Order: sequence, then C-alpha cells, then structure tokens
Amino acid sequence: MKKLVAITIPALVLAGCFTLHRSPQMATTMTRAPEGKDIKVTVSGFAATVTEYLPVYGRELTYVDDGWHTHRGRYVSHGGHYVTTTTETLVPQVKASEAFLRRAQAHLEENGFLLRAAPTDYTIDVTFGGPFVTSNEQAVEWAWMLCSLFSAEYSTQTWTAKLKIYDNKTGRVLFHHDYGQKFEDVVWSPIFFIGLAGYTENTYNFMQCWCLSALTDQVCADATSFLAGRQ
Repeated sequence: MKKLVAITIPALVLAGCFTLHRSPQMATTMTRAPEGKDIKVTVSGFAATVTEYLPVYGRELTYVDDGWHTHRGRYVSHGGHYVTTTTETLVPQVKASEAFLRRAQAHLEENGFLLRAAPTDYTIDVTFGGPFVTSNEQAVEWAWMLCSLFSAEYSTQTWTAKLKIYDNKTGRVLFHHDYGQKFEDVVWSPIFFIGLAGYTENTYNFMQCWCLSALTDQVCADATSFLAGRQ
C-alpha cells in the first residue's frame, strides 16, 4: 500500500491538470456553390483583438549579506557584496487579429464561392461582441475555487456574432441572424495554485479563440446555404 501511494502521488503531481468538463465543439456543414454558377462575394467584419504578452528584460543590483550565524545563534556581520540579476516583466499588448476573417474566406473559397472576382454580388458582414460573463457565472467560478480549496477552477465566456448578407446591387439586407457561443471549462489539479497556473485552456485568449472560431464556422455554414439556395 505504501509503495502504491509513493508511486501515485508523484504521478498526480507530474500530470498537472485534469479536465473535468469542457464544452463540445459544434459540428457544422458548409454548402457548396452550385456547379456552373459564379457567386461573387465580399467578406467584411470578423474583427477581433488579441492580447499578447511581450517580455521586457532588465537588470538590477541586489545586495547579498556575507554574514553568518554561529552555532550559538549569534550573528556575525562580515559585510556584503552586490550581484547583478536579470529581471523579466510581461507587458500586455492588444493587437488586431484577422484570423477569423481569413478563416471565413477560406471556408467560402474552399466551397466554390469567388472572392477575387469583381464586381461582387453579395457582401457577408459579421460583427463580434463579447465576452459576456453573468453575475451568476462569476459566483459559480468563486464557488468552484472555494469549495475545492483552490484545486479546481471553472471558467466561462460567451461571445456573439451578428450576420448580415447584403445585395450589392440594391444595398438591401437579404439575410440576417444573431448567434451566441458559450465556452465552459472545469479543471482540477492536485498541485493547487501551481497546477492551475500552468493550464492554458482557461485563459482569456484561448476561450475567445474557441468561441470566435465556432461562431465563424456557424456563420459560414448559414451564409453558404443561403447564397447557394438563391441560385
């Protein structure tokens, strides 16, 4: 029994984090443009920002005391010296990202829609919103932390997308729809704070990317189905 415990505990420590629950990825189906039909499309919007952390390095002088304690506990001062240490500071930088615009363009081109022909017939425009976290969800986050003695963490974000498809000849909105995508993640670690700190799938950037990727896929599935059905 002691050997089993001695083997199990280090294994748990090395394992880091365990995912107890995570939102499943939705399956989407794209509709191909009809054979022999040229559907020329412009894609706009899909704008997002991501936060990157830039490491900034510096140097600082630290004083080291060369004194010592005798076997009787008396401290003997013997001066000291300075050492130079390297410091690292992570500076957040918010940058615009075209990752989801590129993802939408790839979906459309791969399914036979023309994005490089002019003039275009339709414009697919998407506006993202979020993240949204309700007060109840914040309470659940704290409950998981406190009830697990800071060994488990619940994280969530909800993002939205507003789709509009325009007729470029008339300027009319032919189709519009609102979408919402929620991400939930519950993780547990036997290492308490340290294990949770090393987990990346509950970070702001990961949850944002997961939600916006799912929204982009849903939007493109509906847009391709609508435009293919008009031909």
